[in-house]
Amino acid sequence: MADTGELTDPVSAVREAAAVPPGPLVVALSGGADSAVCAWAARDAGSDLRAVFVDHGFAESSALAAAARDIAAYLDIELDEKAVVVPPGPSPEGQARSVRHAALEESLKPGEVLVSGHTADDQAETVLGNVIRGAGAAGLAGIPRRRGPWARPLLSLSREAVRAAADALAIPYMDDPANDSIEPRRNQLRHEVLPLLRERFNPELTAALSRTAELAAADDEVLEKRAAAFPLVSTPSVVKVPATALLTAPIAVASRIARRAIRLARGAYAGDAAEVGAVMAAASGASATIGGPLQVEREGPWVVLASLPHEAPQPIQLAVPGETSFWAGTLIAEVGRPAWRPVGPSVIVLDAAAPLVLRPAVSGDLIDIGPGHKKVITVLAEAGVPPRLRRHWPVVEVGGTIAWVVGVRGSTGRGSDAVTLVARLEEQ
Repeated sequence: MADTGELTDPVSAVREAAAVPPGPLVVALSGGADSAVCAWAARDAGSDLRAVFVDHGFAESSALAAAARDIAAYLDIELDEKAVVVPPGPSPEGQARSVRHAALEESLKPGEVLVSGHTADDQAETVLGNVIRGAGAAGLAGIPRRRGPWARPLLSLSREAVRAAADALAIPYMDDPANDSIEPRRNQLRHEVLPLLRERFNPELTAALSRTAELAAADDEVLEKRAAAFPLVSTPSVVKVPATALLTAPIAVASRIARRAIRLARGAYAGDAAEVGAVMAAASGASATIGGPLQVEREGPWVVLASLPHEAPQPIQLAVPGETSFWAGTLIAEVGRPAWRPVGPSVIVLDAAAPLVLRPAVSGDLIDIGPGHKKVITVLAEAGVPPRLRRHWPVVEVGGTIAWVVGVRGSTGRGSDAVTLVARLEEQ
C-alpha cells in the first residue's frame, strides 16, 4: 500500500500508484474526493473516459449530483445521471449499493470497464467487517482489484493520500454527509473501531488489513479455479450441480461450487453460510428453501436449485387449430388424426367436442387408466418427474375430465379422433 504518512507530492503519489486499466472506462462518480481522483487518474493516463452519477433519491443526493457535475466539468468529461429507487430492506446502505451497482453495469457499452474510487481504507473496513461476521478466504480477500466489469485503480492508496491529491488538484468535490453518521455498521468501523485498534495495537493497521486481503485473495483465486473446473447446468429457472462434486471435493472447493450455483440461480450475492450449507447438504438427500426463493434438493445425479413460482399459473383455453405458449413450453393443436407421427407421451389425439383447457395439476386430480383411475401425482412420480415440478405440471382437461398429463400419459377414456396435440416442453 502507498505510504499514508507525510505526503510531499500527493499528485505524483497517485499518478505512480494508480493502477488504471486500459480503456474505454466509465468512472462511478459519486461527487466525493475518492471518485473524483479516480476520474482524474484515468484521464491523466490518457484513457477514453466518461462518468456516471447514480441518484438514490436521498436527502443529500441533489447536492452530490451538483458536485459530480462540477467535477465532470472541471475534468472535461461527459457525465450521465441515472435515477434509481432504493427498495426497503434491513440495510438501506446495502440496498442502495445493490441498485447502484445494477444501474452502473446497465449503463456500460460494449468493451467499457467500470472504475471506482475505493481506497485501502475501504479495503480495511471491508476486511475487518468480514472478520467480525466470520468470513472465509473469499471474505478476507475483501474488495477485488478487478472482477467482472469492475476495476479499483486506487485500492493501494490510503484515503488520506487520495484526499490530499484532490485538494492539491483543486478538484471541486463534496463530502457525503451520510459518511458522518454512526448508524451504518461500516461507519462505526470507520469512526470508532479502526481508530481504536490503530491507537492500541497497530498504527499501520490499514496496511496490515490490506496485506491480509492480498494474501487471502491469492488463496481464494486458486480455490475458485478448482471449483470452476466442475461444470454447472443452467436454465432461466434451474441450476444443476453434480452431486458427486459436492460430496467428493474438499470442503473449501465444494463450498465455492455451491456459491457459484447460488450466484447463477439468483444473481451476484453468493449466499450466507447457512445457504451454502443447504446446497451442500442436498447432495446427501436433504431439501431446503433458501432466499430467492429457491428450492434446493437432490434429483438423481444432480443437486438442483430451482426458482419457486410466486403463484399457480392460470388455466388457458387452447386455440384449435393453433399454437399456445404456456409456463412449461408450447402446445400445438392440429385438426384431425396425424398421418405422419405416432401417438405417444408428447403427442395425443383428443375429442374436440368440448373446449380443451390447459391448467396446472392440483392435489386430488385423477386420470382414467382403464380399469379405474390413478392420481396424477402418482403418474408423475412413476414417470420420474421431480417433486418440485409435480405441483404445477400441465394437464389438459376436456369437459371437466383430465384427458392428458402433458408429455407423460393420456387417458384411456378419450373420444373421437378430432384434434391432435403436440407438446414441446422446455427443460426445467
